Amino acid sequence: MHRTARPATFRIAAAAAALALVPALAACGSGVTAGTSLQGPSGNGANVTVGPIALRAITVVQAKTGTAATIIGTIVNTGDADTLLGATITSPSGATVTLAGTAVQGGRLALPAQSSTRVGFNSEEHLDVTGLTIAPTFFATIEFSFKNVGRVTAPVMVVPPTGIYEGLAPLTTS
Repeated sequence: MHRTARPATFRIAAAAAALALVPALAACGSGVTAGTSLQGPSGNGANVTVGPIALRAITVVQAKTGTAATIIGTIVNTGDADTLLGATITSPSGATVTLAGTAVQGGRLALPAQSSTRVGFNSEEHLDVTGLTIAPTFFATIEFSFKNVGRVTAPVMVVPPTGIYEGLAPLTTS
């Protein structure tokens, strides 16, 4: 039998094509912005920064019973003095957020320049929620309103009052 050059040429071309495809197919997981290196919100403790305002470890802790909850975390202000005007849970709708505590004046919380202010945990200040209709481990979308910075939106996990969250509760559970 006589061998032709066609099968050898075909094998060489197929091997070259396979080698050429390897970098293209492997690139899906490389680089700083690769899908495999980016992670969305997971677990509790949402972190969002807009200008000089940084929201850190923001979490919604449900009350033991009913539809009440409290929002905990830290508001860091690295700029000039600002004021937290309020917060709204935009999803799911129907809940009401109330600012409460010793530093709250007229439904507003002053945020001094170059400061951090805790809410809900180791703090007299609270962002208390009524009418929350979302189960633990789901995310609520919360919009925080500031006098100078404007609106800051974050997906925030709702957790039950167990483990490290045990004992955290709204100031009033109406």
